[in-house]
Amino acid sequence: MRLSLSAKSILLTGTFVFSSCATTKYSDDVNQNNFSNLRAGKPYSFKLKNSTETKKMLFSNLTKDSIIGYSTAKDSTRISLAKANVRESKDIRTAKIQTAAYVIGAVGVAAIAISASKASANE
Repeated sequence: MRLSLSAKSILLTGTFVFSSCATTKYSDDVNQNNFSNLRAGKPYSFKLKNSTETKKMLFSNLTKDSIIGYSTAKDSTRISLAKANVRESKDIRTAKIQTAAYVIGAVGVAAIAISASKASANE
């Protein structure tokens, strides 16, 4: 079984699209947003509305209108973001693990496809 280059490209693109599942997007209505999926002690990156800036932090807790965290585990600089300014959040560890898993899977599928094509060529 031999896959064309376009089929391989589609499979590879699909793996990278699925790796973005660690992102949670929020709406403009702050009352609809559910920040309860954020877990204390985990690193997150937050994209802010009306800005291309991304803030990375080690999440600590929520207040009525803010998300509070620290810049890193070793640096105790406190960061406070207004919930109304957050467009999306991404769990950094989960995203890295998912991306690595998809890349490993894609490499495995490619290795099987290449070895199968070489085996059938030798027959």
